[in-house]
Amino acid sequence: MEITEVIKRDFTTKPFQLHKITNAILKAMTAVELGGPGDAEKISETVYSALLERKKADPAYKPTVEEVQDFVEKKLMEGGFFDVAKAYILYRNEQARRESQIFSRNVSI
Repeated sequence: MEITEVIKRDFTTKPFQLHKITNAILKAMTAVELGGPGDAEKISETVYSALLERKKADPAYKPTVEEVQDFVEKKLMEGGFFDVAKAYILYRNEQARRESQIFSRNVSI
């Protein structure tokens, strides 16, 4: 059993790519100068394991980007990377804000 797809914020379905999660975690670690590539991989693997647990309960389960990010935050904190989690949350909020601005510009009344 594996996670093969993720539901994006615009509700499209894209291939699930674990390396993107690892890269996002590593960027947050780099921003606060805490952790490294091995730590980022370890955290992303725990995120993937948590997603697989959900899929075991529901074989049709496809995670959303938001769910994946929620797991990243949780696993960073469980791993003791509190400053990294904070940086990740701030980055995530900035990305969500930018995307909502893009969507609002494309909506005509």
